[in-house]
Amino acid sequence: MLFWLTWASDLGGRRLLLAAGLALGLVVVAMRSNSIGALGNPFAAVVDIFSKPLVVTALVAFALLPKLMVSAQRPDSSDKPDVLFILLDTVRLDHVGWGGSELNTTPKLDALARKGAAFTQGITQAPWTKPAIATLITGQVPGSHGATARRAVLSGRKRTLAEAFAAAGYRTAAYSSNPNITPVFGFAQGFQSYTTDTKSAAEPFMTAGDAWLQEAGEQASFLYLHLNDAHYPYEPLPGYAGMFNHTRIPAHLDGDSERKFRDSEGSGFSAEEVESLRLSYAEEVRYLDDQVGDFVAKQLAANDNLLVVICSDHGEEFLEHGDLGHAHSLHEELIRVPLQFAWSPALGARLGFKPGIHDEQVRHIDVLPTLLEAAGMDWPGSAQELQGSSLQEFFRKENSSESRPAFSETDSMGSPLSGPTGPLRSLRMPNQKLIVTDPWFEASANRYWLYDLIADSGEHKNLALERAALREQMWAHLLELGLMVERSHIPDVHVVLSDKEKDDLSEMGYAEDGPEDPFAEEPYFDPRATKWVEIKDQ
Repeated sequence: MLFWLTWASDLGGRRLLLAAGLALGLVVVAMRSNSIGALGNPFAAVVDIFSKPLVVTALVAFALLPKLMVSAQRPDSSDKPDVLFILLDTVRLDHVGWGGSELNTTPKLDALARKGAAFTQGITQAPWTKPAIATLITGQVPGSHGATARRAVLSGRKRTLAEAFAAAGYRTAAYSSNPNITPVFGFAQGFQSYTTDTKSAAEPFMTAGDAWLQEAGEQASFLYLHLNDAHYPYEPLPGYAGMFNHTRIPAHLDGDSERKFRDSEGSGFSAEEVESLRLSYAEEVRYLDDQVGDFVAKQLAANDNLLVVICSDHGEEFLEHGDLGHAHSLHEELIRVPLQFAWSPALGARLGFKPGIHDEQVRHIDVLPTLLEAAGMDWPGSAQELQGSSLQEFFRKENSSESRPAFSETDSMGSPLSGPTGPLRSLRMPNQKLIVTDPWFEASANRYWLYDLIADSGEHKNLALERAALREQMWAHLLELGLMVERSHIPDVHVVLSDKEKDDLSEMGYAEDGPEDPFAEEPYFDPRATKWVEIKDQ
């Protein structure tokens, strides 16, 4: 089914190549059966062959075959809920109103949260975009889906959420403004329409998404919107600039200035300049709130069979541990992100959903199973194993709902400001968190951080030595989960990028991976960084 859907949605290039191949085969067969004289005049033979009604009919039928097969095979999705998935890139939880922001950043998302479901301990499985989104759409942690490096591609062997919806009869479309989430990196799988514009603000995507939804007819729709507005360089649009940032301090952060900041041991920006950046970032979150809040409210008012998920892929650091940006650590500012759901009142009543803001811990790997259950869809046993489970028990406020252990990881080697930590893995429980270095990566193995999230929510005191019994208990739990896997199993599949794609990625801070041996020199630690504890024979 997915083969025919993909072919039917092709704009023509692939189909033309296949048709040309078939035509060439027909010509060869026909010419072999013709007279020697015809073989001596190939052009005349081709004209003669393609003038035959049977050949013309065969080629037209071949061109129409995908559409015919889809029409014959596509399941009826008219009774299934429409699903709207909105990704707010780089939005950290404490800059959302219902997540604790001290600024009035998200009044419209707050209103949606009060009528739907929101999770104050929603944990991403990766602190940067590509592996985080791949986790959301495959239901697997980064070490399992393999899209963990700058040029890595999400394998076509991994079944995606969009493929699941397409195979169930949904029409599917995506709009992305992040250069990591594009067809070149494998993220178009299952989408019949995929639009990428790395310079687009949210509003044009809202307009295009609304128009696409209006074309649905009886067929159910799955729409994915990836909005990059809150990602640096933190340049709010007119009408938002100055809403929160009254510092009058000019500051600009991009991929190049971020690298210089780190390499200069933090001298590139003053604390006052970073605060100006943070406030401008908050203004961009407010812009997203207006755009997304109005868009979702409009769709819910017009559709009594709609489920909406709004979440972020990762957070952002503003000197909490001496650094800027993301990907380099697994601290709270990077892995604790907003996750909320909204639904049409009629759909909520039918499924038994009740509004509420939940303090139990949940994970990104739980999002895909949640959407599958809401749509009444199965996940085939031949596809990769789903490592999370549905959140609908929270929507129904069942008494058995409990926090879930959250695993996160990054293959970043760390930062010049917090030392070359090496690849990191973590286990977060609602009250404490263990961070360890990849045990298979010998250059930095046996480094530990242990935090009491109640007494030390900022993660500034490493208790790995002081609370050895708890450290060993959490380490054993981490191993028991089976989510921390050796990287040698991941196929080395990397894409060749155009100059424009390289520039777009570099501008967003996604240039090439760091130096191959960052451990050659004595590490530097910013005064705000939390140093690791090295413990061997764990």
